[in-house]
Amino acid sequence: MIGARIHRTGGPDVLELEEVDEPEPGPGEILVRVRATSVNHRDIWIRKGHPHPKYRVKMPAILGIDLCGDVVATGKGVGGFAVGGRVTVSPYLSCGLCEYCRRNRPQYCLDFDVYHGTYAEYAIVPASLALNVSKDVPEEALGCFSNSYITAWQMLVAKCRVGPDDVVFVWGGTSGLGSAAVEIALLSGARVIASAGSNEKLAVLAARGPEFVVNHYEPDMVARVLERTNGRGASIVVEHVGQATWGRSIELCGSGATIVTAGATSGDDAAVNVTAMFVKQIRIVGSRLGTMDDAIAAVRHLETGRFKPLIGAVVPLSEIKEAHRLVESGSVIGKVVVKP
Repeated sequence: MIGARIHRTGGPDVLELEEVDEPEPGPGEILVRVRATSVNHRDIWIRKGHPHPKYRVKMPAILGIDLCGDVVATGKGVGGFAVGGRVTVSPYLSCGLCEYCRRNRPQYCLDFDVYHGTYAEYAIVPASLALNVSKDVPEEALGCFSNSYITAWQMLVAKCRVGPDDVVFVWGGTSGLGSAAVEIALLSGARVIASAGSNEKLAVLAARGPEFVVNHYEPDMVARVLERTNGRGASIVVEHVGQATWGRSIELCGSGATIVTAGATSGDDAAVNVTAMFVKQIRIVGSRLGTMDDAIAAVRHLETGRFKPLIGAVVPLSEIKEAHRLVESGSVIGKVVVKP
């Protein structure tokens, strides 16, 4: 089979299309034919050599988190998955042994990992991470779903208990995670305000249902949000940008608000106005991917058509280098889907 592997860290050119052996499922595993996947920032950070140990993988490696796949074969002991059936993956791997896992709190696992391996024609998926999905869901939508929507569900539903009383501000509302957060917040009945960085992106974002959109490059954006909320600000701020937005996230918060963060695409070193934080009594909550409970709930909403992932480009696996360049450039409105 053809797979896109990295043998070293670096720019997009380290992604090499190679002929590799088609894998065979072992006990507890499923072999799937990959119909679609997508490029996530985690893939880019691994490829570039992010210093955090949780972004290190054994080389050579086939990257790729998201999955729309058809079951080809199952290993020993696997039940509930039929050959020819459509599956996706919940990519969060908890160790199952630490004190948090044993107390049924896997999202706080001390030795977690993240599934990868879908930049290829075939992939092996642990059956414990697989979910059956209706074939009525378009391949491209399922292929860019898991990382963004399961993460956003854990952030807003599991961590923040979002509801109709909330005002949710979402940075980068046309990104994968941002657009997922907008849809989940709207589903909860919350008021939603979101940002984007160009007139074209703002037009696409406005059509997805927020009551108000702002250009995050405009100097008065915080003032405009505060005016829209009668000076109260947001009760939940969805952060995934980091250094470039953190100070304004503090300013956007109302009294008792929560900043929930699952990314730092602009950098890790963010400054915090500590006085503003404790005067407003702001909670800062870190989040990473999500549990199987989050995955099942999010997938069911996808199947009913309540979620419509925002897709900006669909490229073949043969153009995986260009797919990475597109995501890094920030020029694409929505997810970049990759199809073998």
